[in-house]
Amino acid sequence: MDVGDAAGNPMIRNALGDSFPASPEVTLRLCRMAGVDEYSNVLHLGAGVGTVCQMLIEAFGCKATGVVVVEPLLQHCIYEDERVNYVYSKMSEPPFEPGTFTHVLIECRCVIQSNLDAVFAAAKQMLAPGGQLIVNEPVILSNSSLPKLIGRMVGETRINEIVQQRTAMDIGIELSTAGFDVIDSRSEPEVTERLLLKLNQISMLLKMALRFSSFDPHSESFPFTKKDLLKAFDELKKALDNETFAWHSWRATPN
Repeated sequence: MDVGDAAGNPMIRNALGDSFPASPEVTLRLCRMAGVDEYSNVLHLGAGVGTVCQMLIEAFGCKATGVVVVEPLLQHCIYEDERVNYVYSKMSEPPFEPGTFTHVLIECRCVIQSNLDAVFAAAKQMLAPGGQLIVNEPVILSNSSLPKLIGRMVGETRINEIVQQRTAMDIGIELSTAGFDVIDSRSEPEVTERLLLKLNQISMLLKMALRFSSFDPHSESFPFTKKDLLKAFDELKKALDNETFAWHSWRATPN
């Protein structure tokens, strides 16, 4: 099962829910606070399999466009409504005219962007005058370090080329550097609690599936064992519980 099949699997999507790993309630609240309504045109950078765009048009009656960054996922972005559209593109190079959108939404994508400055610059360019950028992201607590095994995995594999460790302050500074005025910045413990609940719900099933599967991490050039993966999963849950990993949101306007 590749990434497209996994993300498009209805059982997986039902188990994890809309806006995973964020929270649909928090996403809707942030959009409501940003003034999204039936006249809005929202650009979702990093749209996954499109469920958030669908959620937004159903909740607000707005238009929504999702930028899908993993091409196999595009086939799962199926929704028969003229108000929603999906394109395959880099987040830093959305193929639209400047000033097209009233709002730009980014959720759980800054953590995998090495060129976050370019992404924020693109978001600024896409916004119409008076538009708002909404960012909702996992962050690492200031002066914290990764859990021991997760830290080894990040340091000894290509994960370190993908995952970017940023604090809430780091992202706030990048927003300001990109030419945004932050109008609201807050911790989002509801997202962390929801994520921890979801991980606890699938924990036993995941452990059984991994233990009894024929999957060998070494066959995928991953220098860790299945036992290591299970331990790292538990480290992740503990880090969410003790707030080493947290969630934060921002609303900002171009200055």
